[in-house]
Amino acid sequence: MRRTHIRFPVLFLLIGLMLALLLAACGGNGTSEEPVAEAPDTAVTEEDAPAAEEPAAEEAMAEFEGELTLAIWGQIDADPNHSAYSYHEILQQWNDQHPNVDLKYELIGGTTVPDRFNWIATNMAAGTLPDVVMIYFPNDTYKDPDLIVDLTPYLQEPNPYSDNPTWWDDFPFDGQVLKDYASANEEYFFVGPTQSGDTGVTTIIYNKTMFDDVSVEPPTTWAEFMDIQQKLKDGGYTPFFQPMAGPLGWLIGWPLMQANEQLLDEVIKACDIEPPTNHISDKEMARCIKLGEFRADDPRHMEVWQLMKDWSPYWQEGFLAPPPEGDPFAQGEVAMSHMMNLWIGRYAGNPDITFEWGTFYLPSITAETTDLATGAQNRRVGNLGAPASGSQFLMIPQTTVENGKFEMALDLAQFTTAPAQLDYWCSQQPIPCFDPGTPIEEVYPDQPETWIMMRGFFEPGAYENGVRGFDYATLGQDVNTQVLKLMQDYLGDALTLDEAMAELQFIMEDAADQAIREHPEWEADTWE
Repeated sequence: MRRTHIRFPVLFLLIGLMLALLLAACGGNGTSEEPVAEAPDTAVTEEDAPAAEEPAAEEAMAEFEGELTLAIWGQIDADPNHSAYSYHEILQQWNDQHPNVDLKYELIGGTTVPDRFNWIATNMAAGTLPDVVMIYFPNDTYKDPDLIVDLTPYLQEPNPYSDNPTWWDDFPFDGQVLKDYASANEEYFFVGPTQSGDTGVTTIIYNKTMFDDVSVEPPTTWAEFMDIQQKLKDGGYTPFFQPMAGPLGWLIGWPLMQANEQLLDEVIKACDIEPPTNHISDKEMARCIKLGEFRADDPRHMEVWQLMKDWSPYWQEGFLAPPPEGDPFAQGEVAMSHMMNLWIGRYAGNPDITFEWGTFYLPSITAETTDLATGAQNRRVGNLGAPASGSQFLMIPQTTVENGKFEMALDLAQFTTAPAQLDYWCSQQPIPCFDPGTPIEEVYPDQPETWIMMRGFFEPGAYENGVRGFDYATLGQDVNTQVLKLMQDYLGDALTLDEAMAELQFIMEDAADQAIREHPEWEADTWE
């Protein structure tokens, strides 16, 4: 019997978390012809477009006809400078090889990341998803063989668009991008491109012209980060754009996750009791909360929230309200903002941006800032290692099988992940694919301006340095939504820190209880 109850998804890895992220929208403000200085042009001409590939096997010539609808995460066909545009081109290339198929896009509902995850989850539970679904940073919510096709057996068979022995062999690093998103039973529900390299997904973008004006450099510690913002504020600048409401209100999750990873290092290690290591599952999070190993009023956790409060005076005026439309960083109104690799193409080479800019990763929290600092490594929000997801995964609902369209949907997924298509996709990304560990100076040889612009994605590296998923949303997106509201109330002085922690404890325990009820196989009554 098909299950109709389903928990809402985790926001980040989503990243995630989040974070994955995580896009707010696929449209951009930039008019860039190049995603990075002297990097491949993402505004593809007819000569640049991927050439039609001859299928490697006769099966690829199967004649499909009819309508196939793909749910897309944002307008992937709207902006040639966006990293997702090349995926749109690859999809259209498949359609060219199957002219009797009417490939249609259906926009996933909602304007925020939680909205889009919830749209997918709701339609998944109702059996009303389109034939194929594009999803960013999928999580445990979608690993349901009753509702989504388990692609595991097909990965062991040849891909008709590849010369490799099996479809699995088309994914670099022994399918690491697939393993990162496998179920506990080693089921594989999602396929997508692999971003080879060890860059991070998230970073901070800064206005170098403003930095130079107040004589500061990118920080290496949290204390320096605060000092820089004070100097920017004293110089008449708005130091940081951190919306707490509206389509980008979820961005606070990145610094929260990064700070939790450092100050709660001992708690996370104690909670990480099952393989895979360095990854906190919903079961581990529920156990951690129920046994009291993690409490909201843990002084280390409270210090994380206090750091956000101490930071907030440097944010834009009225940060608790939805910001006006537009990009305040691109418009030169703020000195710093959050950034991710999926968005960077809007800025690099954008003729409307008249100032110099660069990137750096949110710095480490040291004893200079708090005596609760642990010295733990500064982990990367967004991905887990050297081969990272390109974020653009496809999954196939079971209703597609019932509607007789599975073979056509599978063929589409196989084409988009074949080596020739991966090579093209890599060449069109703002950060091209490269051998893990390659310094930025070698990825972009003789491009010192690009080193400044992109360094925040490269240093520190992401290899074996991803966040471990100790995130409020591990127990459901509804938890994350409530946490954001609590943070808003705390920053706006509607709640004291003690009051916010008391409410958060109740929210977490309730979510843990719900997860336990949904998973009797955990045998939670035996936990100790």
